[in-house]
Amino acid sequence: MWTRITSAGPADAQKWAESFTALLSSKHGSSLYHSFLRGEFSNENLEFWLAVEDYKNSKPKDMAAKAQQIYKDFLTVQASKKQQVNLDAETRAITLANVQADSPDQHAFDQAQRKIQHMMERDSYQRFLKSDLFLQVINGKNWKRLLSFSSSLP
Repeated sequence: MWTRITSAGPADAQKWAESFTALLSSKHGSSLYHSFLRGEFSNENLEFWLAVEDYKNSKPKDMAAKAQQIYKDFLTVQASKKQQVNLDAETRAITLANVQADSPDQHAFDQAQRKIQHMMERDSYQRFLKSDLFLQVINGKNWKRLLSFSSSLP
């Protein structure tokens, strides 16, 4: 269940501290952030964000089915409480209209994803930067022994 993450160090962590985008674009950074969120039982926003990134890179023929699944998994009231993201009614309605379009395109979740990213940047990312997990990396202390909370990398 525990996995070592040893391919990053203080220089990488410094980049992650400079921008949320740098954190998410780094395989090791996003894995560490994901582990941090799992430890807080608050990984649904990142899971949604990652699902939308995957969706944007899908083949056009697969987009409608993937859009429906993402909406079902993260945005409906029937979604698991552990997976449901917190969005305002207007954004949900816009996203639903986009998903129900004849051919949803790669922009179907843009507004929802931007809002979720903004929430993460203001909230969980700020906590992550102050966490022992991140501080150990940026200070280079015990990095070789640093463990994440999951064996599955995002």
